[in-house]
Parts: sequence; structure tokens; C-alpha cells
Amino acid sequence: MNEWSRMAPAKINVTLDVLGLRPDGFHEVEMIMQTVELADRLSLDPGYRGGELLLTTDHPELTAGTDNLVLRAARALRLESGCTGGAKFHLEKRIPLAAGLAGGSADAAAALHLLNRHWDLNWPLSRLLELGGSLGSDIPFCLLGGTALATGRGEQVRPLPALTPFPLLLVKPDF
Repeated sequence: MNEWSRMAPAKINVTLDVLGLRPDGFHEVEMIMQTVELADRLSLDPGYRGGELLLTTDHPELTAGTDNLVLRAARALRLESGCTGGAKFHLEKRIPLAAGLAGGSADAAAALHLLNRHWDLNWPLSRLLELGGSLGSDIPFCLLGGTALATGRGEQVRPLPALTPFPLLLVKPDF
């Protein structure tokens, strides 16, 4: 892996308590989240000089179109920062789609980290967390990683001490 590649680890919910419906239509939750070894890899081409935001992927079922969360995160960061640069990404997808493992959110978090450095924004993690939370509930956790307590709709994260390693079997049926 080079400096313009970032692993985007999947996450599991170790605990999940749904505390009720919020006025905004989301559920109030309290959960302990944990990153796992299963991960996508997002790479950024540092030599790309075009003004567009582009994404290719090795996954035939994944749309690399404009609605992909990587590109939505890139557009949001560009808008919020006032940056006019473009970026070209390639995503190696290993996290199963629609499996509840926050694969898209992890990829978006990796894009925010890479672009923060590529565009020389030097935003602190707190600012990336705020932007990530506006894009999706799991993105702040994916920016932070490790073990954390997530509250609100999941976007408010606080690091916790690391869990003792434990075996984990993930199964995603084809139906």
C-alpha cells in the first residue's frame, strides 16, 4: 500500500440499542461499534490534474456513478472547503454490498482522509467528523475507527478502550 491508498475497514455493531424515534424521522441509538479486518482499498491518483471527480472500481455490481458515496463525500468536501481541484479514485471492493458492514461509509471516510491531504486542506478530524455526519450516520465512526460508542442517529462517536480480540464469522446469504 502506498501513501495515496487507504484501507477502508468494515464495522460491526457489538451492541445496538434503539431508544426511540426522533423528531427528524431517524431512530435514537446507542451502540458500540468495532472495525474488523475485512476492508476495501481506496486509491487516489496524485498525478491526476483534471477538475472532475472520478471513480473506477473492480466490483461489477457497484455503480461508480455520481451517486456513489465516495463521490458524494468528495463533492461535499470540495464545496465546504472551496477547493476547485478534482480527483481520480480507484476502489478495490472486498466488503459485501448491502451487508450492514458500512462498506460505503468506510469508502467515503477513506476519500475524506485522502482528499484532506491531497488538497492540502489540513482539516482537523473534528471538522471531517462533522462533514461526515452530514453525509451518513456511519461515516464519523469510519473516520475514527477502532472501538467507539455511537449515539444520536449514530453520528456522534466517542472512542472506547480497544476490545479484547475475538473470533468473528460474517455470513451474508445471497438472498
